Amino acid sequence: MGLLVFLLVIAAAVAAYFWYRKKPAAVAQPPPVSNRFHAVTIKFHTGACPAVQALANTKYLAKEAPRLPLDECTVAACQCEYKHYDDRRDDEDRREEPVGARYEGEQRRRTRKDRRKQNL
Repeated sequence: MGLLVFLLVIAAAVAAYFWYRKKPAAVAQPPPVSNRFHAVTIKFHTGACPAVQALANTKYLAKEAPRLPLDECTVAACQCEYKHYDDRRDDEDRREEPVGARYEGEQRRRTRKDRRKQNL
């Protein structure tokens, strides 16, 4: 009889261990930075919480991105994820025009000689 009680206590302890040993909810980490301007936006599905919908179309540098699920998230099973971009800047590169190119044909406005020794 004592052996049966002992085995039942051991079985109950093992069952309780597996019952309460729930893994913590997976928290999405911002992706590792592959370059300085690697960026992410938060991609969400229909039925997403208002907190993440307020962040729609906002690009973050990868290391500054908020962790998912957001602290304000009200959805039981958050399905939000990161969408990756090589660069946060999405407009065209403005460095196409060489510096001083627009003044090429204009007359110089200097009236005096240059005071630098190299130019004398």
